[in-house]
Amino acid sequence: MSSERSVTADADTRTDTDTRTADADIPTEARAGTRAGAPTAQPGDVGRRNVAAIMRTVLVHGPQPRAGIAELTGLSAGTVTRLTARLTSAGLLHELPGVRGPAEGGRPRVPLDLPTERTAVVGVHIGLLRTTVGLVDPRGGVLGQAVHAHRSSAPDVLVAQAAAAVAELAGGLGAGRRVLGVGVGIGGWVDTEHGTVVAHQPLGWHDVPLHRLLSAELGHPVRLEGTVRAMALAETWYGAATRARSAVELFIGNVVGSALVLDGRIHGGPRSAAGTLTHLPVAGARGPRCDCGRYDCLQAVATDASVLAQARAAGSAGPGDAFEDVIARARQGDRPAAHLLRRRARHVGRAAALVLDLLNPELVVLAGGPLLTPEYLPDVRRELVRRSQLGGEAAARLVLSGLGPQALVLSSAAPFLDAYFSDPLGYERGVERLVMDA
Repeated sequence: MSSERSVTADADTRTDTDTRTADADIPTEARAGTRAGAPTAQPGDVGRRNVAAIMRTVLVHGPQPRAGIAELTGLSAGTVTRLTARLTSAGLLHELPGVRGPAEGGRPRVPLDLPTERTAVVGVHIGLLRTTVGLVDPRGGVLGQAVHAHRSSAPDVLVAQAAAAVAELAGGLGAGRRVLGVGVGIGGWVDTEHGTVVAHQPLGWHDVPLHRLLSAELGHPVRLEGTVRAMALAETWYGAATRARSAVELFIGNVVGSALVLDGRIHGGPRSAAGTLTHLPVAGARGPRCDCGRYDCLQAVATDASVLAQARAAGSAGPGDAFEDVIARARQGDRPAAHLLRRRARHVGRAAALVLDLLNPELVVLAGGPLLTPEYLPDVRRELVRRSQLGGEAAARLVLSGLGPQALVLSSAAPFLDAYFSDPLGYERGVERLVMDA
């Protein structure tokens, strides 16, 4: 994670009740209320907010002595000493061997760290064809993952399948680790506040209370988020946008979508509907007919499924082929397949130009299927430059996702990790009194 996401306060304003540090670094939902499955500290809860500031500082900056934590958070030395002693007793922090600087004398400085080898978070991504489940340590390191093909798209079947996969993973790779909770990502329109998948057209889901169903099966705290918003949040912590104050994640896969991050906070809007690009009209485009009846929707011209359908119509793919087969044929010299992928790249460039001009983020982070075809990324950038009012400057603002091959697991776990470190004691009910009342 980047050290750019620092937690600071004016040294002249440090007091035992100073909460500006915690407030500045806690996401919007942690200060505005509670979303489904996400207990959060309230504005007047000074002690819990200071605990969150300390834990997030160690998370972001790595092992820190107490003096370093005080400096980075702006909390007084007395507050840090008192709370870190209690957090250490509760097992939420642990001491590393003391170190002495070359010019230091006296007692060694004792760094405090998170118990990353004893705890973990499970990330679950429910896709169109498969569910991916992985184990992630508190610093975002993926310990392992497993992929399970879907037997059905029915919600109860996929929930049961996900619960079995989580139990298997926790009992295998997670043996000896305490599972803090489960982060779940899924495409479509996800109402995070109410824990509902409002609409996921490829799966045929409408108003599915996924958070409630998963919570009943998993036996762990659950944090549900839309895939693209989860990816955007993950990019700000350990991906391509760690140094950006604002970024838009633009995802093109079996679904299309976007998510806006401002100062580390996801913008969801009413019912978490922000970022929908399904029916964004793409100028000059004509693909398979969209379910809305039009032919120029981004979903109809740019998704993996759309390209595959067009390839089948052009004879470049058979009934049993997948999107990856279209890519393989294009690389083997199939001109119709290559034409379809190049045209898709131009459609993505036009969509990126619209997003960039409308929202003006520091970065547009491109994720999903286009990353499988890097040979067509120059086409994306050329179309972006041609269409955006920023001209040549637009090219530098488009970057590729930095989440790597385990992006689905990492991004699914990220909202839970973010919620946990916004209010650790909200998820550590057994030690809350020990930390706050000792």
